[in-house]
Amino acid sequence: MQKIKIFLNQFPRHWVVAASAWGSKIVTAFVQIISIRTLLLYLGEEQYAVYAIIMSLSTWFLTLDCGIGAALQNFISECRSKNQSYDRYLKSALQISILLFFIFVALLSIVSPFMQEKILSNYLSIKELQTINIIGIIGTVFIATAMTSITYRVYFALQKGYISNILPALGLVLSMILIVPANKYFKEDASILTALLIFTLPQLFMAAFPYVKVFKNCFFRILDFDKQALKELFIRGIKFGGYLIMATAALQLDYIIMSQTADASGITTYNIFSKLFLMLLFINGTLLAASWPVSSELFSSGNYGAIKKMLQKYLIFGISIIIAGSVGIYLFSGFIIKILAPETSISVSLPLIALFCVYFILRVWTDTFGMFLLSINAIRIFWIYIPLQALVCACSAYFLSLRYGINGILAGLILSFLFTSCILLPYKTWKIFKSKENIS
Repeated sequence: MQKIKIFLNQFPRHWVVAASAWGSKIVTAFVQIISIRTLLLYLGEEQYAVYAIIMSLSTWFLTLDCGIGAALQNFISECRSKNQSYDRYLKSALQISILLFFIFVALLSIVSPFMQEKILSNYLSIKELQTINIIGIIGTVFIATAMTSITYRVYFALQKGYISNILPALGLVLSMILIVPANKYFKEDASILTALLIFTLPQLFMAAFPYVKVFKNCFFRILDFDKQALKELFIRGIKFGGYLIMATAALQLDYIIMSQTADASGITTYNIFSKLFLMLLFINGTLLAASWPVSSELFSSGNYGAIKKMLQKYLIFGISIIIAGSVGIYLFSGFIIKILAPETSISVSLPLIALFCVYFILRVWTDTFGMFLLSINAIRIFWIYIPLQALVCACSAYFLSLRYGINGILAGLILSFLFTSCILLPYKTWKIFKSKENIS
């Protein structure tokens, strides 16, 4: 028993975090498989397309923490490496998050009717969209989730990211438990808003509990402002926040473009198979997220060789996962459609799977180098290339999708990566290592 305890204590903590994330993802993947089928049966193909479009907006809303979570994570990692207290940054993060919540909810109440009319213009014949401001309601839930999810970054900085991995998975399990009776007993009165609330409120509750726990001592000092800590956190946060918003613009335009250029069947097909590939990417992404604080601490201590080896291993691992997964998804694509969308007319082709494979390989490549650069606060490079990437993506994906449908969306995304981040991020990484090694 003592030997097991010693082994566990010696095992790299970031691998423990990654292992917990993989375990959580197995649960999440299983639940998502059932939920797609259940939601399609509950909503029908057209209403499910609206559900998918609105849920895709969650990524945009999650950027509204203005990078405070990422900045706080790095400040905590830096303080830990120097054995310093980070309480002042915790208190400042709480103050900023509360202020941001009220600001963005007020703005949302003004712009959400316009957003719903424009983004869902092809689906305004659905009665529910004519009577309910769904984006306003769900957007408020998304904003609250964005602010409370700051706590997840705190746990990653403390190398307790397994908490941040397990809680969202539990929230999804709770959502699945709730959607089953809704599909069984209320199918005739299927509501897009009900489905969205079932899959968003549990995530908010799961983030809210640790938020209260982590910041409980700060609530009593909520009006005690540390101007220096607020300034440092906000300035660094804005740098991260600007990057996150631009990255979202480069990566999350697909559903917005599809809402104008694709039919419900195409959106449903894209949604199902993108989720399968995102599951593969998540396997590598969880390892990168867990390694963020490790990379930050290694760089602060000057251990550049260890970082290089870590990046190389993650690239090989991530690309292998995507290739193997792509082969499996294509071979079992018919079975996947039969299980997930039995009452729809969707289909999948080899070119579609090949495009997904290439796109997610590029995502692994850029995510790996991006993790390192963000962990050392090298954010300027992202501000330089991401606006260009977003522009290339928007133009190419829109015009290609008009001719090639969802295949055109993927082709546009691939082009935006090849001409920008796939070149610039590894080049910036190489320059940083070269300059540090020359100084040494």
